[in-house]
Amino acid sequence: MFSGNDDPARGRTRRCLAHHLQQPADNKPDPSLQPALGGRAARAAMWLLLVLIAVLAGPARIAIARDVRLGVYDNPPKIFMQPENRPGGIFIDLVRQIAAEKGWQLQFVPCQWQQCLAALESGELDLLPDVAYSSERAEMLDFHATPALFSWSLIYRRRDVTINSLFDLNGKRVALLRGSVQQAYFNELLRHSSIQVTFVPAENLAQVFRMAGSGEADAAIANKYFGDFAAHDSGLRDTPIVFQPVRLFYATGKGRNADLLDAINSRLIEWQADPQSFYFDTLRYWQQGGEARIPPALWWAMGGAMLLLLCAFGAAAYLRREVAARTLALRRSEQSLRIAAAVFQSQEAMFVIGPDRKVIEVNQAYTDMTGYVPDTLPERTIPSFTLEDSVLDQRAAMWETVQRSGRWQSEIWSRKQGGEHFAAWLTVTAVPAPDGAISHYVGTQTDITERKLVQDQAMRLAFYDPLTGLPNRRLLLDRIQHALAMNARHGRVGALLFIDLDNFKDLNDTLGHEVGDQFLQQIAQRLSHSSREADTIARLGGDEFVILMEDMGASEEAATQQSHVAARKVLAAVTQSYALSGGSHHTTCSIGIALFSGAGLSAQDLLRRGDLAMYQAKKAGRNTLCFFQPEMERALTLRTSLELDLREAVAGNQLMLHYQPQFDGENRMTGAEALLRWHHPGRGAVPPGLFIPVAESSGLILQIGAWVLRQACLQLAEWSGDPVLSQLQISVNVSARQFRDATFPRQVTDLLGQTGVRPSRLKIELTETMMIEDIEDTIAKMRLLRDLGVCFALDDFGTGYSSLSYLKRLPLDQLKIDQSFVADILTDPNDAVIARSVVALGTALGLGVIAEGVETAEQRDFLASIGCHHYQGYLYARPGPASMVGELVRADRTVVAIKNA
Repeated sequence: MFSGNDDPARGRTRRCLAHHLQQPADNKPDPSLQPALGGRAARAAMWLLLVLIAVLAGPARIAIARDVRLGVYDNPPKIFMQPENRPGGIFIDLVRQIAAEKGWQLQFVPCQWQQCLAALESGELDLLPDVAYSSERAEMLDFHATPALFSWSLIYRRRDVTINSLFDLNGKRVALLRGSVQQAYFNELLRHSSIQVTFVPAENLAQVFRMAGSGEADAAIANKYFGDFAAHDSGLRDTPIVFQPVRLFYATGKGRNADLLDAINSRLIEWQADPQSFYFDTLRYWQQGGEARIPPALWWAMGGAMLLLLCAFGAAAYLRREVAARTLALRRSEQSLRIAAAVFQSQEAMFVIGPDRKVIEVNQAYTDMTGYVPDTLPERTIPSFTLEDSVLDQRAAMWETVQRSGRWQSEIWSRKQGGEHFAAWLTVTAVPAPDGAISHYVGTQTDITERKLVQDQAMRLAFYDPLTGLPNRRLLLDRIQHALAMNARHGRVGALLFIDLDNFKDLNDTLGHEVGDQFLQQIAQRLSHSSREADTIARLGGDEFVILMEDMGASEEAATQQSHVAARKVLAAVTQSYALSGGSHHTTCSIGIALFSGAGLSAQDLLRRGDLAMYQAKKAGRNTLCFFQPEMERALTLRTSLELDLREAVAGNQLMLHYQPQFDGENRMTGAEALLRWHHPGRGAVPPGLFIPVAESSGLILQIGAWVLRQACLQLAEWSGDPVLSQLQISVNVSARQFRDATFPRQVTDLLGQTGVRPSRLKIELTETMMIEDIEDTIAKMRLLRDLGVCFALDDFGTGYSSLSYLKRLPLDQLKIDQSFVADILTDPNDAVIARSVVALGTALGLGVIAEGVETAEQRDFLASIGCHHYQGYLYARPGPASMVGELVRADRTVVAIKNA
């Protein structure tokens, strides 16, 4: 730490700066640069004077002392550590002057640039001088309003390297300060170009120039203040590449030390309004290299005898000031020439505007981009432009911002001289004169039209369906989330319509996918025309569409009524005929409606509710609508948990087979039907009607069906060793998904071979639904197994819609009268007629007939009277384990082997 009360002389020579650049990291002072005894005397006299003034001023004039920790890093002449570890530079002199006025006790903390920033953000430092403003830094730091300095960056090259434009940087090594704004700027500038630059980061600017001077890099990047001093001693030359005007400030941690910034800002405003102020005197002083001056306090110590000498020195000081002002003017001219050179040589489109806002000059890149030269610009002003979300000319707003903050930049839309519309990134920066007024403005413009088109295309690919042009699932989810938040905030109710086309697969299969695509495009148009302008119509994929209606009133009753009307309108629009492939086509749709107010609901939750309601509409007969009810979600939750439990049951051997015996009219057992049972450890006995549909929809039925078939064959093999049971058949229900498997015949053949069971003892029961889905494949598989001796029964006959022409082609052995007909066969004439028809049909086709669900002797007697003599039901036996079958047979029952019962 270095105390601000130790006010060293500001004497500083160019040799001192050069010595600083060559100084090793430990900053040990050169003995040749030790201050002279006279310098110490001058400082002593100065402090005696200050003490005297403080005493005379009295207690009321003494400010309350405050410790201010100020970071010091190496960036001369703005800020650096002088020999003897004394801080110096423009920013140090300015803050010392303010500290003396405000009574601050300055504590100087040496640090590298990145360390300084980190310490400032964490609060270990109160102030950090010489910080370039950027929007990213403004999120972490606070700045005062009035810039302390304006600067820009230059590229300096080695003598043996030629760099005249950005393209000359290709393949070069460029040294720069690690984490600097220059590095971020160049990375962005070169990101979309073919120019390859290797950046060599350094911890301080002195190291940057040492690396370039020693050959470790081809060029160096620095601000103009440091570069102008350091380039000569490092053997570097400047280049025409000038870029990135910046404003430099004192910065503090976010939300801290607002009083320090206010004090600095007010003093800067006063100083910069007066060309003869301490501020401009300091700038001129360091522009001359910081030559040593005799402190005025020394004259107070020497007394009136030195009055003539004081006058002489005053005159000399006046002359030096004039020389310095002229030198500064020349330097400003030199900098203006550099800016002009950058404008003409840069590959970026650039222009220079005078204080009157008239264009002075443009470079060739600007002319190539827009077609304009200064003389062809209307009123010699930059062409009018708009922002993407506006149609108003934004030039007035731009100038207002530039005047207020010194800089404006944005993505714009403008027109070229020929009228062509194009997108650009425009930056306009004000360049101040020594007196603080605006000298001129520099603008850069980059054509980003192609990039915008690519971005727009990428946006459409990411958020819109390429076939219909409607928002896709990703964009829909975003809008649903927004609608949920807005409705929850304002107490409004919305609705989501989940639309699924009925039998769209048939259209694709018959007319082809190209016609199907045309059909979907027409559907999208009709949905758009039948919806409100504020609604979002999206395609989820396939033949599923969604209409999001965000604000439909404050009550569910109003939202229900409006969404019902909207859904009916959609149903009517969809059912109208379509011109497709030279003909007309008709279709319908099913709509699920889910209302929402936003509370406790996610976008996925809302879509799932609409989907559930849509499936209920499908079950209700299609071409209709259905509102979501909480019971639907509870049923889905139950089904999901049941599926998880069923998977565990399959893996944990919780499933078992029970057998229900089958008898003939003489009370002889002919076989048994294998029935799947599940006893869950927690749920208890789970009904087959509950878990079999879950197994079907989840695909578990394939694994379960194979297990059932294997267990049945193993049971037949076990019974083969018992003379009493060896003639029994076992009937096994095979699901449609299992039978459609191309390997099913091979599975059965392999099981019979492995277990040694006679094929005639295995009876496979199929359903009518299975027959009509793919009749030819069904017949082929049945014949293949029938040739081996496997028997087939048609289960639940009469409940489906089988064609008799198909039925006569099937190699069946038996028809089963469904228990739904047997239950009311004595009281319902229709059931009795169906039962008679099944028996007559079986007899005519030479098939056996068995009735299931026989529970009373009256039912059995009626069935016998119409010619059915084989039964299965509670009248004879309930389902039970395999051991029960053996017990029944041995309890004065007999077994008879049947082929076609």
